[in-house]
Amino acid sequence: MFFDEIIHGTQYYRSPTPLPEEWEEDIPNLEKYNIDAFQIRMNWRWNERREDEYDFSDIDRLLELAEKSGRKVIMKFLLECAPQYIYEKYDGTRIGSKGEKLRPGAHGAFYGGWLPCFTNPKVQERAVKFVEEVVKRYVGNKNIILWHTWNEIRNRPVDECFCPHCRRAFGKYLEKKFGTIENLNATYGAAEDSFETINLPVMAHGFWDIYEFKKFKGSYELSNYLKFVYDAIRKYDSERPIMSHVGVCAAFQDNIGDVCDDYTVSKAVDFWGTSLPFYPVQMDSHQKRLDMMLLTDFLRSVDKNYFIHEIYPGHGRFKDYDTPFDMKYKLYTGLSGGAKGIVYWQYRAERVGMEQDCAGIMHMDGSPREVAFEVRDFGSNLKKDMKYFKDAEPERASVAIVYDFDSQLMGEIEENCVEDFNFRLKTGLNYYNKAHRGMYQLVHDAGYNVEYVGVTNPWEFENYKVLMFPYYSMLDSKIIPYLKSFLENGGIIIADEGFGMRQMNTWMQPYDIDAKTILDARQIFRVETKEDFVDICGKKTKIMPYRTEYRVNNGKVLGSFENGKPCAFEIGFGKGKMYLNGFSTGFSYFETAEESWRDYIDGIMSEAGIEKYTLGDFAAGVYERRMTCGDKKIIFIFNNSDCDKTFDLNGELVSFGADATVCDGKMTVKSGEIGYVIVK
Repeated sequence: MFFDEIIHGTQYYRSPTPLPEEWEEDIPNLEKYNIDAFQIRMNWRWNERREDEYDFSDIDRLLELAEKSGRKVIMKFLLECAPQYIYEKYDGTRIGSKGEKLRPGAHGAFYGGWLPCFTNPKVQERAVKFVEEVVKRYVGNKNIILWHTWNEIRNRPVDECFCPHCRRAFGKYLEKKFGTIENLNATYGAAEDSFETINLPVMAHGFWDIYEFKKFKGSYELSNYLKFVYDAIRKYDSERPIMSHVGVCAAFQDNIGDVCDDYTVSKAVDFWGTSLPFYPVQMDSHQKRLDMMLLTDFLRSVDKNYFIHEIYPGHGRFKDYDTPFDMKYKLYTGLSGGAKGIVYWQYRAERVGMEQDCAGIMHMDGSPREVAFEVRDFGSNLKKDMKYFKDAEPERASVAIVYDFDSQLMGEIEENCVEDFNFRLKTGLNYYNKAHRGMYQLVHDAGYNVEYVGVTNPWEFENYKVLMFPYYSMLDSKIIPYLKSFLENGGIIIADEGFGMRQMNTWMQPYDIDAKTILDARQIFRVETKEDFVDICGKKTKIMPYRTEYRVNNGKVLGSFENGKPCAFEIGFGKGKMYLNGFSTGFSYFETAEESWRDYIDGIMSEAGIEKYTLGDFAAGVYERRMTCGDKKIIFIFNNSDCDKTFDLNGELVSFGADATVCDGKMTVKSGEIGYVIVK
């Protein structure tokens, strides 16, 4: 942990708002709402309108007010708002896939100059100069606690950017990866002449080129962007931590059109974070509320020091606004999910551009919205129990969903292989996305805790008893030894339909699944389906989106499709077992939530000796989250059921908060409320 307490802050200034005449009122007012830190965005276009002419008078004044009011400050660079000279003098304009210029404009959070190509060395050079000027000027300021390199780092749209600089950089990326053009051609069956003349993809039909291009853009290039900012900061400040955050994390993103590989890109900074872009309409169901918890668990698997860097108090735009319960749910979800920082977007509601009336714990005039009092009360509880919260960690689960960026990316490439020879994203299946989210909900609804582990960290597999693989089509042979060791030592693997279906060169696997040392299995038939059923746990259960028939020579048949062919197998290996399914448990549960899926998973978990939640009943709307701090437990109850719930404490009461009431060794949380207790 980089700080001695959990940071509770808010975004405050993004030029041109709030207005200078409002600062004197707002900054001292933060203490009233128990907000300890505020964020300043240094807008490149605003603070360097002409080349080498810097005006930081706004930043100077805000830092003076921070010192006067005793508030901590987060300094965030907004480089995507590039000055006009970047386009006029240094040809910083991005190029689309058809050769069209993607001219800069004003876009929501980027009020002018959005977006140059940072692969252009001249653009990068000038951006570094701006960062260095800022850091040199403010490195001695004691109120600054953190540098933030990039707001919601991501690559978008699908065909951004195809300029000559990007083409050369793509060739160098491939050369670094493959060494020789002959190796690349042999890997992909391509016929490229050289890395210098490598073609950029023009459609999604070939798979390999768009796969490598989005890996290049969404992993390699984004890492490089963060690195040049990081290095510019470190040149003058060797002490303060440096972070960045993603817009919504890969677990939910469209990984073709709006992509950032969290597991890779996060390594370019000291620690990582995410926005929490859930609005009231995205919190109106059990599934969506669990999605919010999923996001925190996913981010913790990327970086245990993660921040929730933007909590929105509503969508704004005169549409949807958080209720006090909505805000409370977000805050305690983040806290119980192990976030080391909570930062609101933003203090005053926005008044400019497409984000009109967006977010804001205060109205545009600075008066409090209803949610401001939940912010105040949360901050109060945070201060009261900080000595426990700051060192607490979410209780470790015995079950993990194994997330694979490559499989998710390839799944989306498959789905977006459209017929009109253009880059165009269709709405549709979102197979991998729904499969892992459905698994997360399914395990919770069956009564068990579950978390995430990245396939990039296979040495962590040994920390679990059960590993779940949603549509893991890109089976990397490098992890097979880890899977073997896991199984040999008694672990259980649940592998859904599509497991090992592709080689790592994006080609279909024509013969046996590429895990022969673990299971002797072959995919013999696969078809898209919406109306197929299986016989699972004695119940007829709907499956989607694919039905896959396997030939397995060393497995026990667990059920059958309607045509009588086996639909699932139990395969023994060492002390452990592997369950190979010809269907997607996750996707099917996401779409249908049929109880028979819970019975199926419950049987496997019970056999593995996994303990159930002691208080929660997720399927009934009572969510339990647990943290540990030394010999103490922190138990959070989110009561979304329609009746009050009372629980035995089963321990010596240390503290309690939010909406919990405690009497005679019992905790009560009313319907529609959230509470926590700390017990020894």
